[in-house]
Amino acid sequence: MNYAFTDIFDIPRLTKLCESYTQTNGVVTALLDLEGNVHVKSGWQDICTQFHRVHPVSSKRCTESDTVLAEQLSEGQQYNVYCCKNGLVDVAVPVIIDGEHVANFFTGQFFFEPPDQNRFIKQGKELGFDLIPYVDALQKVPTFREQDIKKIMAFLVNLAQIIGEMGKAKLELLELRKEDQKTLNQLQQARHQLEKQASEDPLTGLYNRRKFAKRLNEEFSRATRYHHSLTIAMIDIDFFKVVNDTLGHNAGDQVIIKIAESLKRCVRHSDIVARLGGDEFCVIFPEMDQQDALPVLHKIRESVEDMSLERSPNIDHVTCSIGLAHMTPDIATADDLLINADKALYQSKNQGRNRTTAYIQYAAGKPS
Repeated sequence: MNYAFTDIFDIPRLTKLCESYTQTNGVVTALLDLEGNVHVKSGWQDICTQFHRVHPVSSKRCTESDTVLAEQLSEGQQYNVYCCKNGLVDVAVPVIIDGEHVANFFTGQFFFEPPDQNRFIKQGKELGFDLIPYVDALQKVPTFREQDIKKIMAFLVNLAQIIGEMGKAKLELLELRKEDQKTLNQLQQARHQLEKQASEDPLTGLYNRRKFAKRLNEEFSRATRYHHSLTIAMIDIDFFKVVNDTLGHNAGDQVIIKIAESLKRCVRHSDIVARLGGDEFCVIFPEMDQQDALPVLHKIRESVEDMSLERSPNIDHVTCSIGLAHMTPDIATADDLLINADKALYQSKNQGRNRTTAYIQYAAGKPS
């Protein structure tokens, strides 16, 4: 089975059923898996619970006896009667689910004729049992006629079939739940993929404009509420149209990808990098002021400029221009902050490109 034994069988319910049966006629019951593990038991005799199943030697004999019963039942017998290695009679009925033998329903711990007391006394001595309580437990073991046991077994065979049908119904339910969970996982994966596609730039894997706008508004609200620093940078590749026209759009895409990778390497894990479209990028620096952001942006510009373009002797590298803006008390919205960074980027381009301009410096006429 692909499921645990206790997943297939309702152990508390079966235990209650077996206890009721034992109270009616005094017959011992048990439900064991094929490895000999006991999952349900009722009415067990003291000679088993206090002696045979406790001592390591006799307990091993019990398990071996259960295994023999299981092996014989695997050959297709309706039930099997067996004298266990500790001297008592056991009877086992197979529990079948969809043609698979999965468990054994037992009765036993009785005799067909009065026991040989000397044999048990000898066994008790060999195992080191206290003989007086051991013999007393032996005398409590019932003796049944074989014809009476056959009548009992007719009932237990039907009961085992019902247990198998209950197990089959539970198994089918588990399989249905498994399929439902599989479908749910597929739907969740599809949803995750759609969300990823809706928020991710397909070329670079960075956030797209839609996701960037959402994150910018979130960070702006957080910075406003807690009076934290917030800085953003607009980044544009210089003369990117020339790159595309000279090297082709495939090569241009590779340049975009390399710059995206460079941006991710240069910023912190907590920073937010997005491609807004074409050759335009933006970085959000949560809880970072303008002065701390400037060295990072300088590193980005150097990284871009150091990139080599091996496919053309006419263009051996590219550069980028950057505009920088940070939160100030007079900025009312995230869009205002973005507009300021865009103005600073425009000033960088006007002043010759391949430079970083902060909005406040630009407003004062002092480009960096």
